[in-house]
Amino acid sequence: MFNNKLREEVAQLREQLASMRQIRDSIYNEMMVLELEPDGRVRYANDNFLGEMLYQREALLGRNLESLIPPSFHQEANYQKLQQALRRNEHISGAYRLLRGNGEEAWIRAIWQPVLNSQGQLAFFTLCANDLTRTITTSREHEGLIDALLRSTAVIEFNLAGEVLTANERFLSGMGYRLEQIQGKHHRTFCDPEEYNSQAYREFWARLNRGEFVAGRFKRVDSHGREVWLEASYNPIHDPHGKLYKVVKFATVITDQVNQEQAVAEAANIAYSISQHTDESADKGAAVVRQTVEVMQRIARQMQDASDGIEALGKQSQLISTIMQTIRGIADQTNLLALNAAIEAARAGDQGRGFAVVADEVRQLAGRTSQATEEIVEVVQKNQNLAQSAVDSMASSRQQAEQGLSLANEAGAVIVEIQDGAKQVVQAVEQFANQLKT
Repeated sequence: MFNNKLREEVAQLREQLASMRQIRDSIYNEMMVLELEPDGRVRYANDNFLGEMLYQREALLGRNLESLIPPSFHQEANYQKLQQALRRNEHISGAYRLLRGNGEEAWIRAIWQPVLNSQGQLAFFTLCANDLTRTITTSREHEGLIDALLRSTAVIEFNLAGEVLTANERFLSGMGYRLEQIQGKHHRTFCDPEEYNSQAYREFWARLNRGEFVAGRFKRVDSHGREVWLEASYNPIHDPHGKLYKVVKFATVITDQVNQEQAVAEAANIAYSISQHTDESADKGAAVVRQTVEVMQRIARQMQDASDGIEALGKQSQLISTIMQTIRGIADQTNLLALNAAIEAARAGDQGRGFAVVADEVRQLAGRTSQATEEIVEVVQKNQNLAQSAVDSMASSRQQAEQGLSLANEAGAVIVEIQDGAKQVVQAVEQFANQLKT
C-alpha cells in the first residue's frame, strides 16, 4: 500500500518535472536566457542571447555581470534595486540596460529568478529577457519629439463638442489666459462673433467630428479682445478601438508675420499705384517728345525752305549785279560817245553849238546813270553779302536744328525704353500684389 502511494507520488513528480522542463524549454527557445553563478559570473547563455547581444559564447562565459552593465546605469535607482534583489536571492523584473558585444547599449525587459538547490541554497540566477531596444528607443524618441513640440508649439485639446479639455503653457501665454479660465469653455471663446455664427464655422466642426484633418491660418481673439493670427492644425484623435474621442490643435502664433505681410501688401499696393502713375507720366513724356520731334521736323523743313529762298535771292542779286554791270558799261559807252560828239561840235563851230549842248546833256545823263549804277551795284553787293550771311546763318541753324532733331529722337528712344521699363515694373508690382492677396 505504501509502495503504491510512493509510486504515484513519484509518477506525479515526474509528470510535473516533464511539464516544467517543457515550460523551461519553451522559455529558453523563445527568450534570451542567461544563467549566473551565485558570485555573478556567467555560467550559461543560450543562442538567442548570444545572437541578440552579439557575443561569442567563449568570450562571455565566466564574465562577471558587472562587466555587462553600462557604467552610466550603475547610478540609477533601477540598478540599485537589482543589486539588492540579487544579494537577497529575490525575484525581480523590469527594464534594464546591458552592453552588447560591440559596445552598444541595449534595453531588455528581464525577469531575474533565483534557482535554489535541494538544501534551499542559491544554485544560480536565471535571466529571461526580451530585447526592447527598438521599442524603448522609439518610445523615447516619440517622447522627446512630443516634449519638443510642447515646448515650441501652442497646444490645446477639445472634446468632440468643441469644449476645452486642457492647454499647454505656450497656448495660455499666447492667448492671455489661465487654464482654469478656459477649461470647459467652447472653442468659440477664441473666435469673433462673425466667425462662430457662420456656416463655415459649423462646417469646420462637422469636418473634425468626421475625423478630417484641418490646417491653415486662423484669426482668433485673445483674452483682451485683440486679434491673434495662428498657423495651426486641428487633429482628430482616435482611441485604440478606432473611436474618435478628442481633437488636438497644434499652433504657432504668427501675428507679427501677418502684420508684416499686410504692411508689405499695403506697400505693394502703394508701389503699384505709384508705378501706374509713373507709367502714365512716361506715356505723357513720350507723347511730349513725339510732339517735340514733329515740331523740330517742321522747323527744320521751314528753315530748309527759307534757306532755299535766300539762296535763290542771292542768285537773283548776282543776276542784278550782272545787269548793272551791263548798264554801267552802256553808260560808259554813252559818256564816250557824248565826249566824241562834243569834240566834233567844237570843230563845227557855231553850227555845232546846239549839238554840243545836247552832247553835254547826254554826257551828264550818262554820268548820273553811271553814278546811280555804282550806287545800285553797291546796294546789290551789300544785299548779296547780307543774303550770303543769312544763308550761312540758316545753314548753321539748320545744322543745329538737325542736331536737335537727332537728340530729340534719341530722347524719344530713351523715353520709350523708360516707358517699357515702367510697364514691366507695373506688371511685376501688380503680380507681387496679387500674390500677397492670395
